[in-house]
Amino acid sequence: MKKRSKILTPLLVVLLIALIVAANIWKNQSPVQSLRVDIDYCGVDTLVRPAQVEQLVRDGMPGLASLKIKEVDLKRVATLAAKSPWLKQCEASTSIGGAVVVHAVQRRPIVRVCSRQGEYYLDDSCHNVPISKVSSCDVIVASGNIPAKGAGLKQVWTLAKYLDAHADLAPLFDQIYLDGEGDLYLTPKLGNHVVQIGNAEELDSKFHNLMELYDKGLSQAGWETYSQVSVKYHKQVVCTRRDN
Repeated sequence: MKKRSKILTPLLVVLLIALIVAANIWKNQSPVQSLRVDIDYCGVDTLVRPAQVEQLVRDGMPGLASLKIKEVDLKRVATLAAKSPWLKQCEASTSIGGAVVVHAVQRRPIVRVCSRQGEYYLDDSCHNVPISKVSSCDVIVASGNIPAKGAGLKQVWTLAKYLDAHADLAPLFDQIYLDGEGDLYLTPKLGNHVVQIGNAEELDSKFHNLMELYDKGLSQAGWETYSQVSVKYHKQVVCTRRDN
């Protein structure tokens, strides 16, 4: 019995390999049956639909449907799909059923910039992402004297990235503002004041001081007492009392 088992095992392995080889040969000789796009939206709002990406590929490879699977240039398929400005990663493969499949990852916006150059998003890697007609992302808005590139834009992104990474802070603020002097401000959802952040350095310390004020100061003095709260300076919180 053991001897028969020792003989059968290699035969089963050979048979399995033969079946795999035959399946691959059959797949490669098969015509393209369909094009499919799978998008990972990373938990954010939909900015691009699969049909839009499919159209990019079809426009760039009009003869795709007439090809055999083995004739498909998968790198070209991925390159065409990546022309969508809302996608950050695209790969292509084929399935046993004859489908050409694009696997894509959508960019994840963290701030909507409103500037003299127009409106756009910055994603979590500081990449410029256009506004989409499909839907909009529920992210903090940034306005003011924001340049198209350079240090000012990077400061806005750094502050937005910090808020995005701290789930306890992000819901507290509506807007980022960059003034002509390069100072960052935040507009809180609660209270009628602005928070002067200054630059986007030492944010841990600045927000620690701000939260201390919110927890122990404004909760007692009243949220309407001050017109501005500044944490711009090292280990200081400077409050400007509202004029009555």
